[in-house]
Amino acid sequence: MAERPQPDLGTVLRHEADGHLPDRDLMLTRIVQRRMEPAPSRWAWSLRPVAAAASVVATLVVGFAGIKLAGDRPEGDRTPAATEPSPAPSPSPAARSKTPAREEKPGRAEPPEPVEKPPPPPAVVTPSRQAADRFLSSAAVVDGHSVGTWAQGNVTLTTTAAVTALDVVVTVAKTAGVKDAGRWTTIPVDMITMAVTEEKDRFVYRFTLKQGTLAPGSYVFAVQYTRADAERDAAHDTYAAVATAGAEQAGVTGAFPAK
Repeated sequence: MAERPQPDLGTVLRHEADGHLPDRDLMLTRIVQRRMEPAPSRWAWSLRPVAAAASVVATLVVGFAGIKLAGDRPEGDRTPAATEPSPAPSPSPAARSKTPAREEKPGRAEPPEPVEKPPPPPAVVTPSRQAADRFLSSAAVVDGHSVGTWAQGNVTLTTTAAVTALDVVVTVAKTAGVKDAGRWTTIPVDMITMAVTEEKDRFVYRFTLKQGTLAPGSYVFAVQYTRADAERDAAHDTYAAVATAGAEQAGVTGAFPAK
């Protein structure tokens, strides 16, 4: 049996297209009906794509909000985190250059600042005794003829050179009952002057060679005074003498011996 020939596809399509006539009246009728529909209905149809997009955005926002709410705790339930102490400010270079303060050691009191004491008063210097000097020597003694309330002090000067100038001073301390009672010397009266002066705490006897020359030898200068009793101590009675022999000068000092 012979096969039936298949129609050509392109030929069939062209035939169908040529035979299809669009119903123009029906199309116009549908357009008029659409325009006569209420405005909300038309807007609802035209806004459907926008509403769909807004729905997608809202879904995403709600999803992110859910994630945040699920991950965050309420402020009241949070446990406060331990705060680290803020670091101390580092000292400036100027502060580091200063001398560091003295470190205070706990449990130990600082010693008090030393108080400066005033310097001690200068010590009283007792004049040095010099019984001999160059050509001149000396000695002092309470005369052995002193008795009771009367006494005499003797100063003996010895020179090995001819003396052309001489000055002798004898002091008697004003202890109880002491009063001036006289003076004398072995030097001729016309060659010497004698005087006595009363001061607050002593009597001062002075012998001065006024002219002439004393030959080498020993000369006595005596002072006389009253006293309270024979027990008076003459240790505070003193003497001094200065003599000149030619171009030399000599000086001696001393005190009477203690009782």
